[in-house]
Amino acid sequence: MGSVELIVREGTYFSPGDEAAFYHRLEALSCVCSVKGAYEGLHIVLSTPPSDVELRELIALLYRYDLDMTPLAVLRTQRNAGWFADNKEAFWHARVFRAGPSS
Repeated sequence: MGSVELIVREGTYFSPGDEAAFYHRLEALSCVCSVKGAYEGLHIVLSTPPSDVELRELIALLYRYDLDMTPLAVLRTQRNAGWFADNKEAFWHARVFRAGPSS
């Protein structure tokens, strides 16, 4: 996998500090190359495949901020499928691997 761009519809931030914390945490992940907001959503460019720890951080961050998690589905690999894609009991599974927008 080369670089991957995820486009995530942004939600509501409840203060400037809340928004800054979100961006800071996202940009702190070593797999994240750039983050830019645009009309269609937040463009998150990953320069390398996320490690399992980084993928869990992405899941936690998007879940915490109640953002659309379906773009994360492209990060499924043979290496992570067992815990990420095939674990239908995981709290994130339905939000990542369904066709519709976040509810």
